[in-house]
Amino acid sequence: MKVYRGPVSKLFPQGATLGEVLMKMSRLDLGHVTEAAEKGAVWRQRLGKGKILRVRDPSIVLHPNDLVIFNLDPKVLSLRTPELPRVIYEGKHYGVWYKPAGMVTQGTPSGDHTSLLRLTEIYKKKETWLIHRLDRETMGLVLIGYTSEGASKLSDLFVKNEVKKIYQARVLGTIFQSLEQTITESLDGKDAITHIEVLKQYETQSLLQVELETGRLHQIRRHLDFINHPIMGDPKYGMGNKNKKGLQLLAKSITFYDPWDKSLKNYECVESLDNS
Repeated sequence: MKVYRGPVSKLFPQGATLGEVLMKMSRLDLGHVTEAAEKGAVWRQRLGKGKILRVRDPSIVLHPNDLVIFNLDPKVLSLRTPELPRVIYEGKHYGVWYKPAGMVTQGTPSGDHTSLLRLTEIYKKKETWLIHRLDRETMGLVLIGYTSEGASKLSDLFVKNEVKKIYQARVLGTIFQSLEQTITESLDGKDAITHIEVLKQYETQSLLQVELETGRLHQIRRHLDFINHPIMGDPKYGMGNKNKKGLQLLAKSITFYDPWDKSLKNYECVESLDNS
């Protein structure tokens, strides 16, 4: 990746369009810099102070004191979305979306055109807000805020631990212990609690229902590896659990009390890891 960074005045003392600045910075033609901007590789800080935000329109006129950052990574810009996300529910303040495996929930400084958040913005034709995340390899349900009020109130539910998320995980080995158990091994020096229930047993694998009581990094993946039943297809954790299907972890359902009408909402996707 190559990063071009500097004030507009260094190239155009009187100011210029974003496209002109990007072309002079990178020596690329207008078509290439336009594509890069549309895909989220370009950032601007107004008058050189305050927040640095993505900017996508090459025709906008920049002030000489504006700071421009162009993160040019051809590998990121060439990424494609093999499978599109789909909306499960839409309301005024939020939507529930199904994220396929392999899709990031949020972009990087080099681009966001294949991320769930950006695709929902294109779908809604306005800014949307990510309420929580799933790992790239994990498939399943994600809440997306459609208004700033929605983003704030739903985020508050997560802070207060008032959102119940149920996962399915297909793991290596047959679990002969109690069909229900709780894993309490601390992660990164912090308390971590994972509840599991065996839904089905196969010859060499088990299908689990998983509920998190805490939200540590890769908690489900690390806890299941800790009890020697790593998730099938996990590229990072476990031994003997690799496959060609990818990570067998599904965010199956999400339940919470609606902050607006106070009713209990439960959303569930039709996907299942029981493909026996």
